Amino acid sequence: MQWIVLALGLTFPGVLSFLDCDNRDPSEFEGGAADRVGWLGWLALAVPLCAVGVGYGIVLGYYYGVVRRNSPMRR
Repeated sequence: MQWIVLALGLTFPGVLSFLDCDNRDPSEFEGGAADRVGWLGWLALAVPLCAVGVGYGIVLGYYYGVVRRNSPMRR
């Protein structure tokens, strides 16, 4: 039972990143709608891979490529 809770806890950042990407406007991505579709695909792959630690690289890439670029502090 502890392993299930651990695996779900590890996938939580991947799920939140996927939901964030899904709810963002395509204009917030550098490549527009095509870039958004690409990130959705990568983040869908990252969700199960976060349980083994590999997906965090994709989540961090999304953070630096999209979230940080569109933050109010950067404007």
